[in-house]
Amino acid sequence: MDEETRREYTVNGFLFGSKEDVELANQELSTVRFIEGKIQNRRADTLMSVYQGAIERKMFRTPVGYAYMHDLQKKMASMGVKTDSIPGIPLYQVYNSNLDDELKPRREITVPKRKKKSAIIRMNRNLIIVNIILALMIIALFVINIKGSTPTVLNYRNALENEYASWEQDLKERETKIREKERELNIVSSPEHITE
Repeated sequence: MDEETRREYTVNGFLFGSKEDVELANQELSTVRFIEGKIQNRRADTLMSVYQGAIERKMFRTPVGYAYMHDLQKKMASMGVKTDSIPGIPLYQVYNSNLDDELKPRREITVPKRKKKSAIIRMNRNLIIVNIILALMIIALFVINIKGSTPTVLNYRNALENEYASWEQDLKERETKIREKERELNIVSSPEHITE
C-alpha cells in the first residue's frame, strides 16, 4: 500500500482496509466530536447515560468508536464510578474461531448437498444454456434471411422475377424515349416490334 493510500485509509490513527470502513469510521468520528461538544465538563451520571445510550443504539462499530467508548470508561472511573458498574463495550465481531460453543456465534444449519444431484443440475443448466443459444442463432438466421437483399434458396424465384421486371420496365422507358426523340427529329424507323 503506497503512502497516499495509507493516509486516505487512516482515520484517527487506525488504518482501515476498505473505503466503506473509512466512511463508517469518519461518520463515527464526527459523532464522537458532536457528543464531546455536548458533554464537556459534565457529571459522571451524564457520561454514564451517554455511554449506555451509545451501547443500546449500537452507535459504534469501528475501532474509532470503541476507542471513544474506552475513553468514556476511563473518564467515569476517574470521576469515582466503580468499574464493576460500567458495562463492557460490546464488540460485534468474533476474533477467535476456537471459542467455546456457548460463545460462538450461531450460524444457520446447512444441509449437505448431494453431489449426484448437483452434477445433474449443472448438466441440465448447461444444456438449457446451449439450447437458448441455438434458438437465438436460428432466430437470427431467419431475421437475416427476411431482411437481407441477396437472393437465397427461399426467395430466389421472387428476387429473379423482381430483377427481370425492373429490367423490362427500364427497357420500355428507354424505348419510349427513343421513339419520342425520333418523332422530334422526323426519323422513320423500322416497324415497331410486337411485344408479348
